[in-house]
Amino acid sequence: MRWLVDDNEKQRGATAVLVAVLMVPLLGFGAIAVDVAAMYAEKSVVQNGADASALAVAQTCAKSTANPGCATGSSLSGPLANANAKDSLTNVASTVVDKSAGKVTVTTNAQDSSGVHFSTFFARIFGIDTTNIGAVAEAKWGGAQAGDVFPIAFSECEVDLSTAGDGSTQFLLSHGTGAGKKDTCHSTASGLEIPGGFGWLVTGGSCTVNVDLASPWVASNTGTNPETGCNAILQGWKDRLIAGQKVVALLPVFDSTRGTGAGAEFHLKAFAAIDLMGWDLANQDPFHYMPTTAQAFKDAGGWKNSDLGIVGKFVRYVALDEAFEVGGPTTYGGTVVELTK
Repeated sequence: MRWLVDDNEKQRGATAVLVAVLMVPLLGFGAIAVDVAAMYAEKSVVQNGADASALAVAQTCAKSTANPGCATGSSLSGPLANANAKDSLTNVASTVVDKSAGKVTVTTNAQDSSGVHFSTFFARIFGIDTTNIGAVAEAKWGGAQAGDVFPIAFSECEVDLSTAGDGSTQFLLSHGTGAGKKDTCHSTASGLEIPGGFGWLVTGGSCTVNVDLASPWVASNTGTNPETGCNAILQGWKDRLIAGQKVVALLPVFDSTRGTGAGAEFHLKAFAAIDLMGWDLANQDPFHYMPTTAQAFKDAGGWKNSDLGIVGKFVRYVALDEAFEVGGPTTYGGTVVELTK
């Protein structure tokens, strides 16, 4: 008699063998899925720490290079790098400050409780217990070179008292003869900033204009008001002031003009940091917003109702605004800090 045997009986135990054989690559894939994902997350953490540290040191330097925090090995880096880590552990390998170049470079590394490295999970099976994860950030500080600004410019004659940035209140005249006589800062009998213009800049349809001091000649807008889109910006400034918040604007300053009317241009030389108190730029709201203190200052100075301009204080101001680029003068207090790497 012949016994018939099911083929499946011959396969008994094959699955266990396959599982055993495939365990190594399966664990390898686990290492890739878990460890690599964790490495990417840790890389983001150490990069954020480096970015925050570089910006903080650069901001300190922008205010005063004599500050102890503005130095190679600055103590500001460690707390900020740690604050960006979920376990509050990030190693700051170095903080290098180059004052002559206006640059800060911060290098960070991942760190766990046992040392300066990143501990793996599944990769330990292959003898890889730790790996190094680092990041580098570079920040620069200096005067604003280029950026998108509110489209009005003031003559350097109007802001020549601002170089100390001492916070004294001023009325920056954009149109008018000022204080009962012809203002020497304006070249026309009617008090225009430029013949056929009122201090406004041509924007191309919006309420901002991109100014680059490397190409300093900017066209004059012959109208008494800029585009209607400025309503939203001025209303936003007004709302913030009413709420008790500070509003500092970087506004362009010109040192000469050329042409007349539609062909007139301003030659821009710098950006001024102005802590706004109020403005009288036209008769209608929000182009006219003069709180009691601002109006009292204008009245006390003898300016007429027809004299238009801004009431504010020149201050030393550091802008952490990606809309601005570093590279211009700091004559009127406007300083920019930006990440460059």
